[in-house]
Amino acid sequence: MLSNLPEDILLDVFQYLDIKDVLELRKTCRMLHAFGGNDYVWHRIVSEFPLPLDLPYRRDPSELPGDELQRLAIKAMRLDANWRCERTRVRGLHALIDDKSGQYVDQMQFLPGGKWLWTAQRTLKRESWFTRMSLWSLEDAANAHRVWSTEISGIYRSCTLLQSSGGDFATLVVGVCDHREVIEVHSISLQEAQSTQYGIYPTNPPVKSKQLHIVPHPRAPHLRPIIHELAAYDKLLIVTIFALDTGGGAGSLQILFVNPETGSTKWVDPSFAQTFSFLWVRVWGDYLFLVGEVHDDFVVRVHRIPNPFSTPFTAGTPRASPPAPGLNLDDDPDEDYAYTDLGPMLAQFVGPTPMAVPGHHIAQVSPATSSPSLAAVMFYHSVQPHSAQLLRFSFDVSSEAVTPINISSKEFPIGNESSAQLAQIGALGIRGVWLEHNWETQLNRVMKLAYDPKTHTAKVGMLFPHDPELPFTPNMCHSLAFDEVTGRLCLGMYDGNVYILDFV
Repeated sequence: MLSNLPEDILLDVFQYLDIKDVLELRKTCRMLHAFGGNDYVWHRIVSEFPLPLDLPYRRDPSELPGDELQRLAIKAMRLDANWRCERTRVRGLHALIDDKSGQYVDQMQFLPGGKWLWTAQRTLKRESWFTRMSLWSLEDAANAHRVWSTEISGIYRSCTLLQSSGGDFATLVVGVCDHREVIEVHSISLQEAQSTQYGIYPTNPPVKSKQLHIVPHPRAPHLRPIIHELAAYDKLLIVTIFALDTGGGAGSLQILFVNPETGSTKWVDPSFAQTFSFLWVRVWGDYLFLVGEVHDDFVVRVHRIPNPFSTPFTAGTPRASPPAPGLNLDDDPDEDYAYTDLGPMLAQFVGPTPMAVPGHHIAQVSPATSSPSLAAVMFYHSVQPHSAQLLRFSFDVSSEAVTPINISSKEFPIGNESSAQLAQIGALGIRGVWLEHNWETQLNRVMKLAYDPKTHTAKVGMLFPHDPELPFTPNMCHSLAFDEVTGRLCLGMYDGNVYILDFV
């Protein structure tokens, strides 16, 4: 009998069992129940567990006891089973905002783990636009509440929300347009926020920490900068910009480094972004990942992050690519106005299958996470039947190099006579959601994507029909946020309401 075997032999036996077998064995007798809860056993199990675990912030599985890991693994399997069902069941539904004023939420974003939600809400006051920024605690979804809020003059552009290594502070970096492009930086104490609760409007709005103005490069004053996306690295902000040519020429994508402490800015040489028709920036370790579309291919280019504010560009600095047409940096007498060089390209990864079909659309690139994983979902609307493609990238990032661990793609069918909107995909590419709009009926439904890392199959299904038995319909949906690990989904409605949905 198994219970009579020495522990070292039992450990060898357990390493060949999957998690369901271990759970069944624990039910057979007291001895195997105790042994099956051994920390060492569960550390080995979760090291090869294919599903993401809802771990405490910045905690490694090896730091948690076996009983806690078992609970998290069971939760992950229940979520996965429900998500893959033809009819996924909503296990929890809560109204986060019940605002009948019609001031709907434009954008939402989760902090990793789905316990904190940031929202941006545009309001029109005295013929001027304002954006109300709020942070919500969702630790207890039944008692979710606003813990921080401020109002910014201008229209929201983009945002990044970063949590400190200890998890006690969050830094909110938001870009808005208030006649000109502005970046605001706010520091929020999450520990103090837990004990704070605002109503619809805060009684004492927090004072903004910093406000930075984005102005055109002195060498190109005719290019009006428009904030596209924000990323952060240590004490450096990285801003992707759409440069609108006010002289009537074609616009272009550019990258800007910002020092939030001093307000200093440094433009990256335009040649680094010149070949991208779409561009996202992600940061892992000391490396800058330029992600987007180049000549109909999905491309990831890796550069080491420079220190643009300590070492100015000087004539003769090695260049990774030729300067943009009309730019001759060596002739610039003032180095403060020179563009920053990213140095040589350290690595380039091209999507495993070329996007040879015209009319594709990169709907979403996954947000940055603590682990160097990246996913993207693309939709093809110019072919029959309509199809989509899931791209997944994993990297080994060390102080010496960036090496791909896994690069894969999977095509899957989508509905004809329809288009995808508000797509959200997790960094692991395990789960995704989007709003599908039917061109003929003008009805929306919420779709889901489930990728199985064991079988390498992607399954698409309907999460909600156009007329669900819920207090809303997908046609009312204006914004959404999705957390891949917990499966938590937030839907913002045109009538001002926001709902939290859990599936485990």
